Amino acid sequence: MAPSHAPYSVNKSPKEYDEYKFTLPALYRELAKEELREDDVVREKALTEMRHWIAVNPYIFKCRTDAKFLLRFLRFRQFSVPMACEALERYLTVRELYPSWFKNLDCNESTMKEIFHSGTFTLLGWDAAGRMVGFSRFSRFDGEKHSPAQDARFMALVMETMLECEEFQVGGCHVLIDFEGSTVANFEKWSTTDLKIMMDAYSHTYPLRYADIHSAGLPKYGSSVIETFLSFANPKMREKISCFSTAAEMEKYFEAPLKPALYGGTVDLELANRVLWKRMEDQREVVLGLDQMEIDLDYYSSRWNFEGTTPDEIAAGAMFKRLTMN
Repeated sequence: MAPSHAPYSVNKSPKEYDEYKFTLPALYRELAKEELREDDVVREKALTEMRHWIAVNPYIFKCRTDAKFLLRFLRFRQFSVPMACEALERYLTVRELYPSWFKNLDCNESTMKEIFHSGTFTLLGWDAAGRMVGFSRFSRFDGEKHSPAQDARFMALVMETMLECEEFQVGGCHVLIDFEGSTVANFEKWSTTDLKIMMDAYSHTYPLRYADIHSAGLPKYGSSVIETFLSFANPKMREKISCFSTAAEMEKYFEAPLKPALYGGTVDLELANRVLWKRMEDQREVVLGLDQMEIDLDYYSSRWNFEGTTPDEIAAGAMFKRLTMN
């Protein structure tokens, strides 16, 4: 088994850990302090408490305990240890409940390569506020060839890869989605159950810190699917979403250095994709190593009624009408 301080360690109670050092630029140290209440003292105390909780938890059999992994959840919950522990439990449970969606995330798998090289998602870089800027072209997802679970696995691969980046953990993300060119097939393959699982991952399970989420060009035949999708989002996430009629209206939300060439900017999406692919390859063993973690699924699946969640259709419908009027 790997040493206890390895990135994909699953030892529950190692006696020693490598000393964590905050090595990010000053911008992120300021963000961590102001937005996450993180400093060296708070961080060390929280890591110690969370490791102890994992070690004595009879329902978590194997879990990563390195700082980078635990800081995903501590930063997500602004260093509230109880809330971070609950977020970790939910994350581990959903991965076990839906392994075909969230496990065996291998960038070398042929389907993952195919979805990636279709240009579905691009990492544009980091903006002046320290946020990761991601750009998705929804029409590039194959509406007929790939299943919802395959598309979801690709996005889970992206999320797991980026969560290994501390700039992403601290700075959060700004997401822009272009729906122009999407076909009926892009939407109709998604069942209500599929939409719920996917939004649960985006909105509740993965420790993602969203800034703004901008989208544009949603066709009318996709409206009902997206409205259902939004009904499963948590209220905080809904507040961050804006929708525009055309991609041209969304252009102003790209910072100049991060604006794609197809919108009149300077970013070559092919070159940007190579950078993301290199990051995926570098993190491949770490991401696959996540599958070594084990929990008592009977206990956790009974604790949370994932299947029984009722979508907030009224709130989502009202928000959707507001968004489409922009």
